[in-house]
Amino acid sequence: MELCPLPKSNFGCQLPQDSDDFDRVIEVAKHCEKIGYDSVWVYDHLSPFWSRSGQAFECWTTLSAVAARTNSVKVGSLVTNVGLRNPSLLAKMSSTIDNISNGRLILGLGTGDKMSREELHSYGYRFPDLNERVERLRESIQILKAMWTNDEVTFHGKHYEISRAVNLPKPKQRPHPPIWIGGRHLRILDVVAEFADGWNYWGLSKDGLERREDYLAKKCAEHGRKPSSILKAWSGTFQQLSDGARSHSELSRNIAGKLRNQADAETKYFIASFDSRADPENYQAFADAVKSLA
Repeated sequence: MELCPLPKSNFGCQLPQDSDDFDRVIEVAKHCEKIGYDSVWVYDHLSPFWSRSGQAFECWTTLSAVAARTNSVKVGSLVTNVGLRNPSLLAKMSSTIDNISNGRLILGLGTGDKMSREELHSYGYRFPDLNERVERLRESIQILKAMWTNDEVTFHGKHYEISRAVNLPKPKQRPHPPIWIGGRHLRILDVVAEFADGWNYWGLSKDGLERREDYLAKKCAEHGRKPSSILKAWSGTFQQLSDGARSHSELSRNIAGKLRNQADAETKYFIASFDSRADPENYQAFADAVKSLA
């Protein structure tokens, strides 16, 4: 059967922050930069629910170190939970890292999901219902964009208030760093259509992806936007594939097959997560797999 080619795409990877070896995090970031990755990412979990040990380096302090020790690869959060930080503080933090990286930050945002409930409660955070989490996401983006671009910001929302806040220095990127939003719920897609530069999805069937893209297109039209103005990004894990493959070419083919099964022609970005034991060949195989899709 002839395979339908996907468009030429960019690719990135999640860094192995679920360990106690920070040198390894930097080693992977530098290796990915060297072999042509567009981006490296960190997640925003204080004690990851999927990890037996629960250990992980914190998102934004890790991003700062990675930004300072790389030169060209983009750095991003996949994704920052807006419930963990006041948006005015996040505006300051993201502006600082965009300066440290000389304009390489991608800000991924999300609301957190029910799998994170116990993790957040253990750290003393609330886990409000979806409606409130989406409201906070929308207000956070409004504050971020205002503080990135305006001299002085006053905001009176349902969940956040700031008064005559000044954010200097501004981010390097103009008008501001790109905002990606991660999530699969239609309520989150409402916010994507209104504000986002990119949408990150995972774990969707082709039918599920198509339904959400149709919904997103309708919502974009309501805001006078073209769906193509929002970059579609797939993310996923490859632990089982990397363990079972007998050669580099087999691993690359397995990865390419998974991407073809889960992504479509609208998806222009792919982000892989290997476990902390993955060797350089895994990262090269993913790069080769994405390149083979076009």
